[in-house]
Amino acid sequence: MTGGMEQRRHGLLWAHPGRDLPRPDGCLTFADGRIVAIDTAPYAGKERLIMPILVNAHDHGRGSRPLDFGAADSRLETWLWDLWKTPRTDVYLTHLLAFANMAASGVGAVVHNHLPQGPDMIAEARQVARAARDIGIDLAFVCPVIDRNLIGYDGGRAVLDALDESSAQRLRALTRLPPVEEQIAMVEAIAEQIEGEGTTVQYGPPGPQWLSPHGAALVGRAAERTGRRVHVHVLETWAQRRWMENHHPEGIHAYFEDAGLLGPRLAIAHGVWLNACERAALAAAGVALALNASSNLRLGSGIAEFGTLARDGLKMGLGMDGMALDDDSDMLREVRLAARLFAAAGQLDVKACEEAALQSAFSEGARLICGAPAPGLEPGAPASFVELSMEALSPLPPGSMMHVARLAVGRWRREAVTSVTVRGREIVRDGKVAGIDMERACRELAQQMQKGAMRDMDWIAIAQHAAAAGLEPSGAA
Repeated sequence: MTGGMEQRRHGLLWAHPGRDLPRPDGCLTFADGRIVAIDTAPYAGKERLIMPILVNAHDHGRGSRPLDFGAADSRLETWLWDLWKTPRTDVYLTHLLAFANMAASGVGAVVHNHLPQGPDMIAEARQVARAARDIGIDLAFVCPVIDRNLIGYDGGRAVLDALDESSAQRLRALTRLPPVEEQIAMVEAIAEQIEGEGTTVQYGPPGPQWLSPHGAALVGRAAERTGRRVHVHVLETWAQRRWMENHHPEGIHAYFEDAGLLGPRLAIAHGVWLNACERAALAAAGVALALNASSNLRLGSGIAEFGTLARDGLKMGLGMDGMALDDDSDMLREVRLAARLFAAAGQLDVKACEEAALQSAFSEGARLICGAPAPGLEPGAPASFVELSMEALSPLPPGSMMHVARLAVGRWRREAVTSVTVRGREIVRDGKVAGIDMERACRELAQQMQKGAMRDMDWIAIAQHAAAAGLEPSGAA
C-alpha cells in the first residue's frame, strides 16, 4: 500500500448502528482518508465507543438561534414572521459556528437549506462552503427556488391589506422574486463555484405552496439535465395540508410527478401530514424523507407517524432543522428523542424504534446527500467516525454489548464525544472543535447580532405590525 501513514483507533467498535451490536477489542486502521482494516486487538486504555459519523439530514445552519433574537417558538405560520427579525451577521462566521456545534455532537455531514441574508447568494454560498471546509464536515448546499406566496399562502393579500400603503410597498419590494429561470441559473453558478470533494449542490424548492407547478416543472427539467438532487419541505403543518387539499387535491405525489420530480433524486423534509396514498407513492418512487422531531415539537407541527412511514417503505434520515429541543445542536440528543417519540406512538416496540432511529441517523440520512446509504465502518469506506467516552455515559462498566448499545442510545449526548474524524481528518479532538476558538467566535457573533438588530429595526416594526394584527402567512381557509 502507498500513501499516508496508517493510524489506528481501539475500543468498542459499532460498525453499523441499528443493524448490529458493538464488538469488544475493536481496532480500526485507516490511511489516506479510507478505512484499511477492521480487526480485533487487545486494548488496555480507557474504554471508548467508536461508531460512524452522524448525518444531519435537514438543517438551516443557524449560528444564532431564533430565541436569541426574540423569535419565540410558536406555530410555523406565525413563527415565520419572527424570522424576518433575524439580524444580518457575517455569513462565514454564522455558519462556522453552526457547523462547529454540529461537529461537536458527532455530525460529519449536513444537508444545509440556505436562507439568504441578501441578494448575492453566490457570495454567500462561497462563505458557507468555506465554513464547512474549515470545520471539516461534508456539505450538501440546498439553494431555495421560490416563485409564490412568500408572505402568505393566499398570495399575501391578508397581510398587505393590514399594512399602511407605505409599509405594504416596502414589503412588496423586499419580497420581489427573480424569475425561476434566473434562480435555477444561479444554482448552477453556485455549483461551479463550490462543488468539490465533500461539497455538493441541490435545488431546494422550500415547499409546493412556495413554488408553482410551472416553477416545479422547470426545476424538474433542470434536475433531469444536470443529475442534481432536489430537497423540498413537504406538509410540515396542518395549514399546509389544508392548502394542499384546496390547491392540489390530487396529492403531493401528483404535484411532484407532474413536475418530473418524483423519483430517487427527490428528498423531502418533515412529512408530518402525508396521507396514506402519498406515503405509498413516495416510497415506491424511492423518495427519502428527513424527519425533524425537535423542530416539529417546538413549532407545534405534530409528530410524524414513524411506524406507518416505515411500513410504507420510506427511507428516512433525521435532521435538527436548526431547532434542536434544547437549542444545543446536539444530534445525539435528537436521535434519542426520535427513538422515544417513535416508540411513544405505539406502532413499533422500543427496540425496533431505537434500531430505526439509529439507521436513520447513521446510514439512511446519507441518501439525502448522495442517494445511497452510508456504508458504516468497513474496509474501503471513508474513514469517518465518532469516538465517545464510555466513562461519560456510566461510571460502571457495561455487562454486554447489548448493554453498551442500550446505554449509548439511552444516555449519549455531545459531552460524551471525545473525537470526530471525517475522511481521515480529525475535526474534534478531546471534545473541542479543532482550529476554532468557540468562545471568541460566539462573542463576535453576539456583537454582530446587536448591531444587526439595531440596523434592521425598520423592517422589524413592519413584521410586528403584521403579527399584532393577528395575521399569519398561512392563508389557509
